Amino acid sequence: MSFKESAIDVNSLSNAYIFEGKNEEANKAFALDFAKEVFSYYGLDYDNNPDLYLIDKEGGVIDIETIRQVLKDIYLRPYNGKIKIYIIHNAQDLRQEGSNAMLKSLEELKDYVKIIFTCTNRYNLLATIRSRCQIIPIKSEENELDIDMDKVFGIISDIYKGKIETYYKNKDFFAKYKDDRQTIYKALLKVYQDLISYNYKKDELDYNTKYMLKKFPKISVDEIEKAIFLIEDIQNAARTNINYDLSIEKIIFNIFREGNF
Repeated sequence: MSFKESAIDVNSLSNAYIFEGKNEEANKAFALDFAKEVFSYYGLDYDNNPDLYLIDKEGGVIDIETIRQVLKDIYLRPYNGKIKIYIIHNAQDLRQEGSNAMLKSLEELKDYVKIIFTCTNRYNLLATIRSRCQIIPIKSEENELDIDMDKVFGIISDIYKGKIETYYKNKDFFAKYKDDRQTIYKALLKVYQDLISYNYKKDELDYNTKYMLKKFPKISVDEIEKAIFLIEDIQNAARTNINYDLSIEKIIFNIFREGNF
C-alpha cells in the first residue's frame, strides 16, 4: 500500500502516527513514502533532507541514549523552517525507559514536529503512547512471501550483469526452499512483475521496491516476458516431480544468457 492509498490527509496532519503491519520493511518503506509526500506538500526536497530522522537499529534494542538524542533534537527548530519528521522504526524494540521518555514528549510536541512509530503489533507499545497517535494499518503483498526479497533482487540483478558466481555463492539460499519451492518461484516472478511496474506504473510500487529496481540493469519488455513465461512453466511443472535444483539452474542460466549474449 502506498501513501496515496492510505487514509492520511496531508492537509491536516497529526503530530504522531503508528504505522502497523506484519512486514517490517514494508512499514519502513511506507513511513519513508509518507515523509516524501509531506516534504513535497511543503515544497521541500526529500533527498538528503536534514529534517528527516530515521531511527533503525536493524533488529537491535532502541536504547535510552538514542531516544535522549532524539528528544534533545526535537526542541530545535527545523532547518527548513517548516517541518521535521522522525521515524522510529520497529518501535516495539523500545526499552521501557525510552518509551516513558517518548511519552512525555508526545504530550508537548510543537506543530512542526511529526513522529512516526512503525511496529508489527501496536499492543507492544505503551497504551498511553497508542492513545496519543493516529494508528494506520499497513497492508503488504510481501507478507505472503516468507523470503528476503532484497536478496532475491540482488542475486538476479548480479546474474543479469554477468556475475554468475553470485548464484554459486548463494546456492545455500536457494537450497533452503527445496521443500517450499513455490515460494522461490513466486519470488522470482515478483522480480520481473515489479520490473514491468517500474517501467509503466512506478508510482504503484513501495519505496523499498523502487530503490531495489533502480539499481537493476536495463532490460527489455521482451526479455521480461520470456523470463516470466519460463518461470511460470517451471512453476506449473513443479507440481509434479521436477528436479528442484535443475529447475533453479535453468532459470538462473536463462537470466545469465539474456543479459550477456
